[in-house]
This record gives sequence, C-alpha cells and structure tokens, in this order.
Amino acid sequence: MKRTFAFTVVSALMGMLAFGGSAFALPPGCDAPPCGTGGGGGGGGGGGGPGEETAANNLSVPTIMVGDAVGGLLCGTPDAPSALVPPTGDPLTGYEVPGYYYVQQVHKWQAQCFNDVEALVFGAWGDNLEGDAALKVGSPIRVELVLENVTDYSPLTTLQGYTVIKLEPSLLDRDSAYGTQAVLVEDVYVDNPTDFGSASWLVHDSGITFSVQNLDTGVYAVEPGTNPTAEINATGKVVYGYNLRVGVAGPYRITFTSSPLVVFTGQDAANGDLLDANNVYIDINVVQGGGGGGGRP
Repeated sequence: MKRTFAFTVVSALMGMLAFGGSAFALPPGCDAPPCGTGGGGGGGGGGGGPGEETAANNLSVPTIMVGDAVGGLLCGTPDAPSALVPPTGDPLTGYEVPGYYYVQQVHKWQAQCFNDVEALVFGAWGDNLEGDAALKVGSPIRVELVLENVTDYSPLTTLQGYTVIKLEPSLLDRDSAYGTQAVLVEDVYVDNPTDFGSASWLVHDSGITFSVQNLDTGVYAVEPGTNPTAEINATGKVVYGYNLRVGVAGPYRITFTSSPLVVFTGQDAANGDLLDANNVYIDINVVQGGGGGGGRP
C-alpha cells in the first residue's frame, strides 16, 4: 500500500454506478413502490451548543478515521476497508424532488471507511465564513470545517458511498429531508452507490481542537484546546461543527489544530491561511446586530 503525500487537491466527483444491496419487487398492479407511500424524515438541524447535526445521519462519503471513529462506526484498514453497507428498508417518494429515495434518519446505510494513524488534509470551511453574509453579535455563527483527503493510497483509488441530495429545496436546510436516490432495475428498486476517488474522501481526526480569539482585544471567545463536535451532516459528510456566539463586535480568528500526524497542506478561504502544518485559520468580522449565518461545506 503506497501512501504518497501530494500537496495539491484534485476535485474528484462521482464515478461509475453500481447496483446492489437493498431491493424490493413491485407488487401486482403497482408501477412505483411503495404504492401510496409519502415522504418523511428530516435532514440537518439547527440549535444551540457545540453542533447542529448529529451522528443519526448516515456516513455517505468514504472517510479515513484517525483516532476514534466518529459515532463509533466500524471501519477497516487501508488494505481492507470496511464493506459498503446498503440502505435498509423500502425507498420513499412524495418529496419536491421527483423519484424514490433512501432517506437520512429513516433508512440506514454506511459508506466504506478505514482507520489510519496519519493523514494529509486540505481544510474546507463553511461558505458562510468566507462569504459576504454579515456575522452579527449575539446571533449564532455556524463554524464548520471539513478535512479533505490529500494522501495517495494507491493501488486503493476508489471507495464506495452514496450521493445524498436535499429533497425539499423550498425549505430551510435544517427542515428539509435528505436522501440518496433508488433506481429501478427490472421492476426492482435498488440502491445506487457512487464510486468516490481518493481526492473525494474525507478525514476524521478525533484529536482535533479549535479556538476563537478576538484579534483586537486578545480575549478568547473559545479557549485553545476546545474539542469541536464531530458530526455526520445531512449529506453524509464528516464535519466539525460549532454554533458560535460572541458578545463583542470586531475581528475574530478561528483556528483549528490537528493531531500531530494529521498535516494540513492548504485551505480554501481567501480570508484564511496556515499557521504551520498543524494549524489552519480563518479570519471573520463580527458586527453589531442580530441574525447569524449558516452554510454547509
């Protein structure tokens, strides 16, 4: 197993599709299963505290686990990743997006994953932290960071998972259902896995910490060494999340510090950078007023 530490990230999207796992046949006289069944279920949520989304969501994007696996998931090794776990039960319909879907928090599935002791990663921040939306005193500011894999694990180049989409676009993210589409094959609905190339895998570092400091006063809104909440969000990605509130306007620096063997090679925000191989930051400006921002990497 080769592990080459590349220092650029290639955007890799889904590859060829495969069928298998969960399936059911159409009953007589029914042209779309299950007959008369409507949609349900919820996606990502909001609220106070460290995080807004929970491990009740299914892991959908293949992930390398450094340290303890998020949510207690059972994963394999780089030489023998865990098998893809197909969705349970029958798919649902009746959402704004046409079709039949296995739905987060209704059905169960799990993307392939494996454990390792080290990783090279690229930091992807929540878009609200690097956009034009005003971040305001007293209102929740959603802090999110995703660790994208940069390591070459050849000859292991693809792992399987599921592409999960928002099923109710007219609703807020936290109110919508999210699901992965089922496909009809010879009158049977089955799951539709996605092949993810290694640049699309994510990394979970159980030892990562973060801090938030007011750059004018030097006062910490979140002390160094604080553990963020590791979550599986509604689209099935491992995300570090925190709902930040500050009481003083001004410039703030959000810094994430990885475990010693998890090395940052870069990050994606124009208002951010690397302090060193284990520390990545983003600078935000918080103004007076109400109404915070949200965003999903």
